[in-house]
Amino acid sequence: MRVILAITLLSFSLSLSAQQFGGNPPSLKWQQINTDTVRVIFPHGMTGQGERVANLVHYLNRYTRSSIGSLQKKVSIVLQNQTLQSNGYVQLGPFRSEFYLTPPPNSLDLGSLNWVDQLAVHEYRHVLQNMNFRQGVSKVFSILGGQLGQAAVTNIAVPNWFWEGDAVVMETALTPQGRGRLPGFFDGFRGLSLAGKHYAYMKIRNGSYVDYVPDHYPLGYMMTSYGREHYGHTFWRDVTSDAVRFRGVFYPLSHSLKKRTGMNVTGFYNAVLKEYQPLWNNYAARPDTTPAQPLLPVAKPVTNYNYVYSAGNNEWVILKNAWNKVPGIYRLNASGEERLLVRPGILYDDFFSYRNGRVVWAAARFDARWGWKDFSVIRVWDNATGHTKTVSPKGKFFSPDISENGEKVIAVATTTEMKYSLQLINARTALVEKQLPNPENWYYTYPRFAAGEQAVISAVRNNKGEMALVEQSLATGESTMLTPFSYTVMGIPVVSGDTVYFTSGLKDVNNVYAITLADRKTYEVTDRGNSALHMAVDPAGDSLVFSEFTVKGYKLYHAALNKAAWEPADVSKDGRSAWLQPHFKEGGNILELAPHDSLPVKKYPQFTRPFNFHSWVPSFNDPDYSISLIGENILSTTSTSIGYTYNRNEGSSDFAAGFTFGGWFPVLSVGADYTINRNGLDQNRQRVYWNEATAHVGFSIPLNLSSGLYSRSVSFGSNYNIRHRYLDSKYKGNDLQFLTNTIIFNNQRIKAVQNIYTHFGQYLAVQYNSSVSGLYAEQLYARLDQYLPGLWQNHNLVLQAAYQQRDNAFNYTFTDNFVYARGYNTPSYTHIYKLGANYHLPLVYPDWGFAQILYFNRIRANLFYDYSMANFSRNNVDINTRYTSAGTELFFDTRIGNALPFTFGVRFSHLFDQDPVDNARNRFDFIIPIQQLFNY
Repeated sequence: MRVILAITLLSFSLSLSAQQFGGNPPSLKWQQINTDTVRVIFPHGMTGQGERVANLVHYLNRYTRSSIGSLQKKVSIVLQNQTLQSNGYVQLGPFRSEFYLTPPPNSLDLGSLNWVDQLAVHEYRHVLQNMNFRQGVSKVFSILGGQLGQAAVTNIAVPNWFWEGDAVVMETALTPQGRGRLPGFFDGFRGLSLAGKHYAYMKIRNGSYVDYVPDHYPLGYMMTSYGREHYGHTFWRDVTSDAVRFRGVFYPLSHSLKKRTGMNVTGFYNAVLKEYQPLWNNYAARPDTTPAQPLLPVAKPVTNYNYVYSAGNNEWVILKNAWNKVPGIYRLNASGEERLLVRPGILYDDFFSYRNGRVVWAAARFDARWGWKDFSVIRVWDNATGHTKTVSPKGKFFSPDISENGEKVIAVATTTEMKYSLQLINARTALVEKQLPNPENWYYTYPRFAAGEQAVISAVRNNKGEMALVEQSLATGESTMLTPFSYTVMGIPVVSGDTVYFTSGLKDVNNVYAITLADRKTYEVTDRGNSALHMAVDPAGDSLVFSEFTVKGYKLYHAALNKAAWEPADVSKDGRSAWLQPHFKEGGNILELAPHDSLPVKKYPQFTRPFNFHSWVPSFNDPDYSISLIGENILSTTSTSIGYTYNRNEGSSDFAAGFTFGGWFPVLSVGADYTINRNGLDQNRQRVYWNEATAHVGFSIPLNLSSGLYSRSVSFGSNYNIRHRYLDSKYKGNDLQFLTNTIIFNNQRIKAVQNIYTHFGQYLAVQYNSSVSGLYAEQLYARLDQYLPGLWQNHNLVLQAAYQQRDNAFNYTFTDNFVYARGYNTPSYTHIYKLGANYHLPLVYPDWGFAQILYFNRIRANLFYDYSMANFSRNNVDINTRYTSAGTELFFDTRIGNALPFTFGVRFSHLFDQDPVDNARNRFDFIIPIQQLFNY
């Protein structure tokens, strides 16, 4: 029985990490505001945003520390303005934060605050957390392992729900809005409560492939706000201080909770639900709740019907996002029959619009080389032709709407200077015809054609973060306020005759409201127990279909429209219950208190602190075990490593250093290493020992070619290596100069939540090593994986072909990347090929764990067959050896400590051909990818 410490087959991911190495072009010129508290780094032209972040950070650092701690450490914050992503993060290794400055279009989810302000308040709380968690054991690990050592320990000690929940509490405590005041933020937990479901703490922490589970943001907010309300605003400062000091070696945070409240973390979670659930259940049980009927039976997998449009004749066009299928836009009739129209593919926002047989959306596009430079284009699917075409130039567009005749599109546009506008696009010429004036720089959300397509109605956000409904003339550009500005969030407007319907968070859940344009009076249309997202009005005007959140996803409901029974509503007033208007006594609305000082701005050279060593990182990739001192500059254009590696197979030791620069179009690298006690077989099959020194220089070009339904990349590069071997004098030709040329192509169709792998894709890798001077040596390696759908939705057939050839002089052996037939020891060969077939399928979704240590999300199997032929050619003698095997792999998709995703497995291989090394016929292997634990 063997233990394999790394999964080498089918182990790549389609996900993108938050951090992009070399993501910005060299033409982008950087500036900085550098103080004793923060260094804000931003592209030229973003001085206003840089000053605002610096001023807010200084205020937060000075006045909002009492609930987290007083430890100080300067941080760098990088403002990214080239991307359409709406996000931000803080990391250790190196200590920095990045803000992605494009605001999210959906106000119901994240709110409507000025996006720079919200990022500063939320992300700087993470900065303060990291500063103040460097105590006790955490501090020891930060000394021994650097910043990543601290990160590893604090993420074990403090659960992710606290990191995010505490930051959301600060949004809510320090601003006039924040997610703690948004009804939609609680839809998930409210849905579970209304359905009578009470999931165990471990399930809430670890999620599920079969049941909807709210994420750690609302969980964290409820846990942290409950703690503050019941035990004081310094409660979590003391609990987390205990945790990162590991006072109570096992379950340190739970231990501290038990000491301070009498409840461990599970009991604390149950107490939180006991307080919140009656609020939700009693609100939903009111006698005046709007009656509505489900439009469809409940689907088995979690399925979201996010948007709905009337298509006449009791038919609707909807976006269906089921956990076992790639999202698609369907036509749905009253009997529940669905017909797929089009799958939009990769998006920044999944909103689409429909009118008169045409579907329109904004599709994501990417710069081939620069990861932070991305775009969108407007795409239209036409029922008359069944085809999809691009109807706009490449730009930065969101939330398009299409005219009745399909010739015009109105869309939100943003620029890298954070200027917003509505742009009218000619769908025939794909050109922007008009940009509507926006002197106040409002951020438009979901514009819709109105007034015979002579005007546009949109919910807008002003610079303070207040929202209003606005009508803007396409002819004159003049804007008319339909509702006053307030911090009440608004969703997607729907224009039906002289009435505009929209969702709003006026009360405890997001409901449908309406405004009649003739008199500008606002009414409440629905009053439901959980939030609505979007609605469609029947052409006759007597019924409404809306999407409402449930534990099985957003479901469609049908309700009568009785305008005579509508209750007047004032969307500028706050109608929420007290639990949605918390007072955390942390400082009030600091957005108005923080100064607006002008600060000195200087150039920030790209090569500032190019080495910036920050952490010691171990690596376990059998047979190599290493420890490296790593560094990276703040702009993520340089990477440095100095390390030691021990090879278990050879017993050799390697000391290496390398430097990579990603700020130019080719990624450049240079490095050197010295290896002690290498060994191998010479021409006479005698073992030889030697030391060797190597220097290398090279380049690579990583390209992102993703679009539509496919995540697609290609990378190619070359390394020039000079190597000298210190051998006994009887061996000649110890110097070797060689080239390593590599190309990797990856094309993967996007996949659904439950899919194990993509249903269609290719992975191709080719590497050629050849000497150019000194010893003669050569090696060619190629591998192709083909991904196909299986018999059922979550099954996969994966076919594999691989080939490797080396010279028969045996002067030198290059790194071996070949994927051998499973179950066999490594054979001797001059060339070898392998064909493999894998059938992956899920077996069970346990949703079970024990002791807060290990949680099983999914158990899956792989049935495999490998056929390989190895040829050993020497002295005009060819020896062919066949290696064929079949068997089963069982994989366990788990989470360790309620935090770290970890997949391990066991493999049984039956060898049809006896292994020449040890005559084995059957083999059991444990597959334990230890390195996975160091990749998060």
